[in-house]
Amino acid sequence: MIDQVRNNLRSHVAIKEGQNIVLGLSGGPDSVFLFHALRVLQNEMGFLLTCAHINHMYRGDDADHDEAFVEMLCRHHNIECQVLKKNATNYAKELKMTVEEAGRVIRYGFFRKILKEKGDGYIATAHNLNDQVETVLQRIIRGTGIDGLVAMTVKSNDIIRPILGIRRKDIENYLHHHNYDYCEDKTNNQLIYGRNRLRLELIPYIEKEYNSKFSDSLIRLSNSASQDHELLYGLTIEAYDKLRVLVKGQIHIDLKEFNALKIGLRSRLIRMAIEELKGNTTNIQYSNIETGIALCQQKETGKRLYLPDNIILEIAYDKIIIKSKAEVKDFEYNITVGLPVFISEINIGLDCYETKNQDFNKKNNKIAIDYDKIVGNLRVRNRKYGDVFTPIGMSGTKKLKDFFIDEKIPREQREETPIVLDDKEIIWVAPYRMSEHYKIDESTKRIVVIEIKEV
Repeated sequence: MIDQVRNNLRSHVAIKEGQNIVLGLSGGPDSVFLFHALRVLQNEMGFLLTCAHINHMYRGDDADHDEAFVEMLCRHHNIECQVLKKNATNYAKELKMTVEEAGRVIRYGFFRKILKEKGDGYIATAHNLNDQVETVLQRIIRGTGIDGLVAMTVKSNDIIRPILGIRRKDIENYLHHHNYDYCEDKTNNQLIYGRNRLRLELIPYIEKEYNSKFSDSLIRLSNSASQDHELLYGLTIEAYDKLRVLVKGQIHIDLKEFNALKIGLRSRLIRMAIEELKGNTTNIQYSNIETGIALCQQKETGKRLYLPDNIILEIAYDKIIIKSKAEVKDFEYNITVGLPVFISEINIGLDCYETKNQDFNKKNNKIAIDYDKIVGNLRVRNRKYGDVFTPIGMSGTKKLKDFFIDEKIPREQREETPIVLDDKEIIWVAPYRMSEHYKIDESTKRIVVIEIKEV
């Protein structure tokens, strides 16, 4: 088993003499086995080993016991150990995420801090073959594509997993054979986490009732997906390098050539562009990509798709533009009939002019109102807390917030929605709905058209 770790470090990681390895040492069997393996190999291979332990403070005395055990183990073998105490439960509430997610943020933040202090090297985690099986199955249940089936790899950027191909049972047998102590995390045997239920209930049930080698089957599936992923990634990079142009922090892609690609490549190109802008595609769903591809096929200039993490996909004539959405500052402009207005904060123009033609060309981006119903001055601004208006066809007022929700206006789009109003009330939530109070009727003598235009 030590040979397997050695081979992974040489062939997959290509560890060099003088590089650092920061080992996440929880005190559990997997991390303790990896500790002993790296301890044995460090002199032979010339890397420098540092251990890092996080006390998440949600297991009381057990967590304190694990911390003391790790410190004693490292001290006994003369290995540097750094410890962080941080309450994961409180941190999860602060960041509005699960305790598991918060723990991961804390761990990898601490690991990377240490690695930065030490210099060139890697963070080593003790994920084993069983962890890989659980990860693949969890992603299948949630919904995933080929990339998700690849799951974890021995090396991923600055993270290495030297025991990824070793079974948990073999690790425990090795520790017992060599009389190595380790800590038992009681929560691993409790059905309080979804992953525990996979490990303790679902996988054993499938192996008993359907396929005794189910775990092996999932690993083969993952390995096969990895080969396909490598091929598709190469094709995507080739197409991306050909089509992608970086313009002032925005990614431009030729629309015609994009639409000529197979749909699988198109979805990967969009993901690759988002990853270049954001650094990851963690919050991007399959449905987001589907909608983006459909928008590109429509080829309608000015159409936008607001994606998670403030990413915008926009069609602009013969180009697809993928960009980060800048935070919209509050704006307010006076409107004078007969003079155009440019709203620089959202890159939109507004025209306001008088007409005698009641049968003007009606479009979603323009309205016609009764000039004489305007009270005081016309203005355009973005929304404010407490805004209400009377949508056409209604007799009572409606909160603008509720209107946005009912109309399913994306949250990211609401801040840059132009609100046209006079000194009395909102006239138009552009381009969605005008007010009942300003509509043209049989007594109308003068008509004003207000129109917004993409610039």
